[in-house]
Amino acid sequence: MFELGGSMLYHVRSKPHNINREAEFVSGRVSIGWPCGRDLRGLSRKELEDILNEQYKHHMNAHNVSQVEQFLHIKSGSIILTPSEADKKEMHIFRTLGNVEYNSERDNNTDGDPHGVAVELLITVKKSLLPTGVQSSLKGAKKTVSNFSKHASAMKQFLEKAESLEKPTVTTQFEVQEKAKEILIDALNSDIESIRVTAAAALYQPS
Repeated sequence: MFELGGSMLYHVRSKPHNINREAEFVSGRVSIGWPCGRDLRGLSRKELEDILNEQYKHHMNAHNVSQVEQFLHIKSGSIILTPSEADKKEMHIFRTLGNVEYNSERDNNTDGDPHGVAVELLITVKKSLLPTGVQSSLKGAKKTVSNFSKHASAMKQFLEKAESLEKPTVTTQFEVQEKAKEILIDALNSDIESIRVTAAAALYQPS
């Protein structure tokens, strides 16, 4: 069962410190790069900015600081979307199992991802199946971390629907369901009353 406790939705790419960590993400840990030799949690925006600028000098800007800040504030129960590096058409959907943690042993230039959050992989689906608003935001999500929380409600509905399907066949069945829904919606505009009535009856499913 997909336990969706939070109302926050993030998009996080799986190449912290420019290292492909898709396998680690899927295995249960989502992380970011920017190692600084210290724990960045609990800092003010100004403190965080000063530390990152000192460490990375000309390679750090306000946008990068904002990405780190957003990741550090991810809470338990949030949903994280991560595009697959292995298959560009797919999206991994995770639920966080806790808050962001710091691992000093990974705070170096080799590992480069000391700040991470434990996650559970809920499902992997084709990007084309995601809610329209999410797909639209994905087109402009070029950063490592983006806040998609304005689409949290739509994603919750999407996951509730996906949960009713068997995971091995979720993509195929979900595509069929969405296509059928589109056809029924189009049928509501038919000139033939019986077709409109039938389509309306099929679409109306009281809870």
